[in-house]
Amino acid sequence: MQPAPPPAEPQLISAQMLRVSQAENRWKTLFASKTFMFWSFYSFMSLIVLGFDLSIPGQVLAMPAFNQQFGYLYNGSYVTPALWQSLWNGMTAIAQCIGALCSSWICNKFGRKASYAFSSAICIVGVAIQFASRDWKLMMVGKAINGFGLGGCFCFGPLYVGENCFPELRGFYLVFLNSSIVYGQLFLALSARWSAGLPGNASWLTLIGMQWIFPVATIVLMPWYPESPYWILSKYNDLPRAERELARLYGSQNDGLIKRRFNELQVEVAVIANLSQEVTVRDCFRGSNWSRTCLTFLCGSTQQVIGTSFIFGYIGYWASLIGIQQPFDVSIGVFVLGFVGNSIAFYTIERIGRRPLIVHGLLLMWILLLLIGGLGFADKDHAALSAVTAFLFIWAFIYQTTLGAGALSFSSEISDLSLRAYTQPLVTIGNAGVGWIFGFTCPYMINPDEGNLGARVGLIFGFFGVLAYVYVFFYVPETKDLTYTELAFLFDTKANRRHFPEAIAKHRAELDALGVKEISGEDELKEAVVHVERV
Repeated sequence: MQPAPPPAEPQLISAQMLRVSQAENRWKTLFASKTFMFWSFYSFMSLIVLGFDLSIPGQVLAMPAFNQQFGYLYNGSYVTPALWQSLWNGMTAIAQCIGALCSSWICNKFGRKASYAFSSAICIVGVAIQFASRDWKLMMVGKAINGFGLGGCFCFGPLYVGENCFPELRGFYLVFLNSSIVYGQLFLALSARWSAGLPGNASWLTLIGMQWIFPVATIVLMPWYPESPYWILSKYNDLPRAERELARLYGSQNDGLIKRRFNELQVEVAVIANLSQEVTVRDCFRGSNWSRTCLTFLCGSTQQVIGTSFIFGYIGYWASLIGIQQPFDVSIGVFVLGFVGNSIAFYTIERIGRRPLIVHGLLLMWILLLLIGGLGFADKDHAALSAVTAFLFIWAFIYQTTLGAGALSFSSEISDLSLRAYTQPLVTIGNAGVGWIFGFTCPYMINPDEGNLGARVGLIFGFFGVLAYVYVFFYVPETKDLTYTELAFLFDTKANRRHFPEAIAKHRAELDALGVKEISGEDELKEAVVHVERV
């Protein structure tokens, strides 16, 4: 009996059929698809509220009217109890995890558009309850409901954009995930600087009410929002409808781009259908998908262990506690530098890659945190406070330029394409779940009636930053310019994580030697669809 032929060649050909990434033309493609850029930003617009939600504690807790409303007298001034702050943060994080899981089911069952509309509507309700709150319990309910909606938005945006954008621009568009949070934080800091001068409860109610702007705008524009062409193809295989939605997504004037992307989508859907049975959530934890699922979860959580919940969440309040003058100005400085850094990341994430940004960014940040923590022993010395402020500014710039943009983009693209609706919630769970731990403990670390650690809290996050750095150095691979099937090949063959570029270069050379050429035109893409369906 003749032995069965090895299956390697069909798998190699299938991977090659998806090697349509045109990295050298990425910026030309970007500027030609302005309509898609608009809808990409729109896909993350409700998530701007997350930037508000993450950073609003540090702003309102620095306002006397808020502490008078929710706190008690301690040494002659009002202080909001650490327990209530922890419960607000904790319930928000837990609700985000639940919202992400529910959004995943809605995305698969009813479509991406329905999920986004539902999550945005929930955010509107949550903000309304917070606005009406005058006691800590109702505030907790409002933050939990808002968190549920934000968890859905966090899951939806990367899924929709990642599956419909051109492969060579995937990193660029996924930076919008972090950008939406940065924009919310900056808008909040600027607004707090102004609203702090308003009388009474208007100072903090103004900040809460401003959160309505973004989900309301999302709902208003929803009738014109295209459904995901990828979802239509994978769910119903309705080619005419998918092509119509793709034309709306990219603009009907971009006929060449639409045809190219439509054919690519057909190849992607055909390959996934050929290589995969009907998938379930269990498949996330089988075979090579297990290691990819771990990366999705753990890399998403690195942002929290390096101190974002502390610095971005409590910067205004913490600055006032350690004696820094004009804490709202410090907040603005941190978020302005973060905005600048995030803007740079749109270019560097495709130019430099994900791994260098994540690894080198973490190295610099944990060093800065240890320096900040050491200066905390100077006991409000003026020179030490100036150094702490400078290090905070540098930390914020480095974070948004490197880990802030890189980790979320990486976590949103590393999983198998057929499993992304299931794994995307893990990015939320990793980020929000670990954020819950630090969000719950931060008030006890810094509140004057509790730990009162001041700048020394930097030592805690610096220690966890060292652990995170060791992990990403050995286990986080480079994904720049790789298609989803090339990623699958690299994980299936257990390529060294630190040497993905070399491994894929060798893989492509092998394909060239076999005479399998790179797809370069529409006719070849159509032939690829037929070929893949026959393999």
